[in-house]
Amino acid sequence: VWFFAPDQIRKRAREWGPGGIDARFGKAWATFVPELGRWIDVTESHGAEAVRQAYLDTLNGRVAPRDAHMLSLTAQAGDR
Repeated sequence: VWFFAPDQIRKRAREWGPGGIDARFGKAWATFVPELGRWIDVTESHGAEAVRQAYLDTLNGRVAPRDAHMLSLTAQAGDR
C-alpha cells in the first residue's frame, strides 16, 4: 500500500476538522519531548567550520545515531 505523508495529512485534516491535526500533534509532542534526553545527545556549534565538520563527520559515519547537532552559520561573539 502506497503511503505519502502529505496525502495522509490532508486526509486527516478533512476528517478531524480545523485545528484537529494541531491538537493531536501538540498532545503527542508534549509526551515525546520529556523523553528526548534519554535518546539523544545535543551538541550546539556555530560558524562555517563547525557546520563543515559536522557534515563531514556525518558523511563519513563518525556520528552516532543518538548524536544531534544544532548548527548555526553565524559565529558567536567569542568565536570571532
